[in-house]
Amino acid sequence: FTSAAIKKRVLVVGGGPAGLETARVAAERGHDVVLAEASSRLGGNFLLAGLQPRRGQILDLLGWYERQLSKLNVDVRLNTYVEAPDIASFQADTVILATGSVSPETGFQKALPAMPSLPGIEKGNVFSIESVMARHPRPGKRVLLLDEGGGWRGCGTAWKLAEDGHQVTILTPDPLIGKELQRTAADFPLRRTLRQLGVTWLLDVSVLEWHGDGVTIVDHNTREESFVPGDCLVLATTNVAANWLAKELESTSQPFMEVGDAVAPRQAPYAFHEGRKVALRL
Repeated sequence: FTSAAIKKRVLVVGGGPAGLETARVAAERGHDVVLAEASSRLGGNFLLAGLQPRRGQILDLLGWYERQLSKLNVDVRLNTYVEAPDIASFQADTVILATGSVSPETGFQKALPAMPSLPGIEKGNVFSIESVMARHPRPGKRVLLLDEGGGWRGCGTAWKLAEDGHQVTILTPDPLIGKELQRTAADFPLRRTLRQLGVTWLLDVSVLEWHGDGVTIVDHNTREESFVPGDCLVLATTNVAANWLAKELESTSQPFMEVGDAVAPRQAPYAFHEGRKVALRL
């Protein structure tokens, strides 16, 4: 990379894909970089994805970033939750927010846009896939997994739950499982493996209500409703930007830039790319 014309002190908030690449490239260009991460490990939701079966290469990549940041003398501060009043203490010339995305935990489904939240979600035993992969809840034996993304987030979590001995049923409004994986080599092998693990699925359906012991689903083709029993419901629905720090800073004189999922949820390659683009402009 070309060295920066003026060396700056750069604060990057968030250690997911966008934050890691921003910090690495900024340091490569000669800036003095502080990377503040709220949790005890780098990686964000990408780290949880690395815990899914056959995705260990993600953990290898995160290990590479840790080594690179160390070589570049990036000041990595784990367990550091940054709020608006804390920004001044870093004495940064430039602030980059890479705070990622989170599950809205409302059960909102793109396929049912008129329903802002899932009826019955207050009855409990409804979890985001991030919380499941982080092993925060204890799912029951029969797991219903609502997958609106059609990618590794939902399918990989179903695989992990099945390997752990759960009876998993995937519910999706898509006409096939793993829709977004069709352009990869994982497409057919993934579905074959899920079947071998006993995973079942219902296609072209959405969830109308969670009852605490199962869901009412609607078939988008026939409009027929039916009940599917389950001990818990896992949501692989669209995340929302974790942009509360940006909103706090908007009311101050502190300039900042946002990158990655903090702007809008997206796949990891796009977040890495954005991180690099931002760092090259510093």
